[in-house]
Amino acid sequence: MIAFSRSWLVLAAAGSMWASPVPTLAAEGQPSGKAAPALVARVNGEPVTEAELGRLLSAPAERERLVRELGVEDPDGAALERLAMRKLVHRRLTLQEARRRGFTVTEQELGKAVTSLRSRFGDLGAMGEWMKEQGLDDQSLFDAIRADMLVARVRGALVEPVRVTDEQLRQYQAEHPEAFQTDEAWLQVIVVKERATAEKILAALRKGGDFGALAEKHSRGARARQRGDLGWVDAETLGPPLREAVRALKVGEARGPLERGSEFLIVRLEARRS
Repeated sequence: MIAFSRSWLVLAAAGSMWASPVPTLAAEGQPSGKAAPALVARVNGEPVTEAELGRLLSAPAERERLVRELGVEDPDGAALERLAMRKLVHRRLTLQEARRRGFTVTEQELGKAVTSLRSRFGDLGAMGEWMKEQGLDDQSLFDAIRADMLVARVRGALVEPVRVTDEQLRQYQAEHPEAFQTDEAWLQVIVVKERATAEKILAALRKGGDFGALAEKHSRGARARQRGDLGWVDAETLGPPLREAVRALKVGEARGPLERGSEFLIVRLEARRS
């Protein structure tokens, strides 16, 4: 179990600000009737489980977000774990506030959100691979989507009283032009587990091999069936080592292998715009 500093204990005990106590719920995705999951914290009596912490730290996209937020090229595991715990505690507090306000998500709303998510993938097989990478099953996926919708509603309610005039917006744009500049890149990515495999793919590319075909054949990434195509992405939102590689690439070039955790990446720049 993670040891909390005094500030952690204050945050976890922040339920005193709520109007009424919140009943303890099962962890997201935890089937009823099974042994109680191992806990790393409680927030107003509600558990934060080792499984939740593990999913957050192991999901590639979530881990990249944590690394970007820390602003360190190669952060140690303890720093990542502390940030992940802070996010899980904040999430619990936000969901408790959603219940205090009486916010709910109907089955129809949930169904539309799941359908929208599925539309991002070429087929259910690709979505299944993505879920596997994220450590999600059907129930935990539904729970996570419902929780995300509730968190968004709480945040929306908190900022609703804030009004920004057109004049204030124009003034901010004039004073901070860099905030409105983007560096977007159209990328293809191949994800493999072994450096030797990545080196073989790079050798095939140097001989004129088709990147998309190689991605379909070898990549273990969620977009393998889409020929490794990620589409347009904001280069600044990419985590290391992708961000640095994309900055240096010319259109049509590929680079790798880029080590990311236990994976090796090969990235190709299809196009760039700003």
